[in-house]
Amino acid sequence: MIGTRAALRYAKAAMQKAIEDGTVDALAKDMKVVYDTVQNNRDLEGVLQSPVISTDLKNNALQAIFAQCSPAGKSLLRLVAENNRTHHLDGIAFKVIELYQQHLGLVEAIATTAIPITPELEKEILTKVARLTDKKVTLVNKVDPAIVGGFVLRLGDVELNASVAHQLNSLKQTLRSNAISWQK
Repeated sequence: MIGTRAALRYAKAAMQKAIEDGTVDALAKDMKVVYDTVQNNRDLEGVLQSPVISTDLKNNALQAIFAQCSPAGKSLLRLVAENNRTHHLDGIAFKVIELYQQHLGLVEAIATTAIPITPELEKEILTKVARLTDKKVTLVNKVDPAIVGGFVLRLGDVELNASVAHQLNSLKQTLRSNAISWQK
């Protein structure tokens, strides 16, 4: 539920309150922990999604699991549970992180490669990507052997797919369309 409007509304409200209270850094740190925990724990995600489990029980579970959170983080978790929006928690946490990065003038570029990139290549990619935006760029490297070689670079809503798998797929479709035209 990462892209929902409800998640964005809660995230915006939480960020606005955190900015007013001067707790933006703490809230963002808390939401990073919340997001990572929910994404990596299918049992917790199941509890948060369940319509059978009461909101009080969900709130108690969230407060116990995330006891190390700041007051701003705990307050957001309580609000989400009380309003029966726990099924949006990963999306809310994700949107808070995005809004925090925007607040700091940061943008994240995601480079998917078949093997981990070297520090030298990372510097080169960051230099080239920095030319495309006026914001400070951070690079995240995701490894996916399925792309065979090359890379897929994602910067916000823009994706550059220079993977071998993509090129092979394009070639395959071109050959199919040419074979169909030859048969006519």
